[in-house]
Amino acid sequence: MFDGGETRLAELEGERVILMEKLAEIAEEQKALQSQMRRIERDLKVELGHVEEHWVPVDRELTLEDVEAWCRSTYFNMAHTMPANPHCYFSRRSSRRPDMYERVVAFVLAHGYQQRHGRSTYTCLDVRMNSGTWFLWPMTDRPEESEVLNLKPDSMRPEEGT
Repeated sequence: MFDGGETRLAELEGERVILMEKLAEIAEEQKALQSQMRRIERDLKVELGHVEEHWVPVDRELTLEDVEAWCRSTYFNMAHTMPANPHCYFSRRSSRRPDMYERVVAFVLAHGYQQRHGRSTYTCLDVRMNSGTWFLWPMTDRPEESEVLNLKPDSMRPEEGT
């Protein structure tokens, strides 16, 4: 019926089964890592609940140190819906001071550098946080339109051209 193609079909099906099994293993590992991440996020949120969100009066320009202090005083959520691109985000509506959020985004856009990721280019800014260097990037080039500010550890910076 298949003119000898049964062997090739069996090979392909065998390869598919092996890949499905590997994917199931990876899914179990990812589920365990997500559980650990949620525990750490709960603890971070509790610790940051005792920290006042950094704020700078509007009559004073922000500095990099102000942006870093703001980042250390805010809770960045893990982007759980983006497992292929692990990063954290802070939404404008989470801010206790939305005006400060917008000023931070404006600072990133004014003092950042261009970073390519996939087919898009974003304006990023390196910041020192509690555990090392991270980079921030908004999803827009207009601070007043920004709803999300992203954060990723420097160790996960995309390579040039990716």
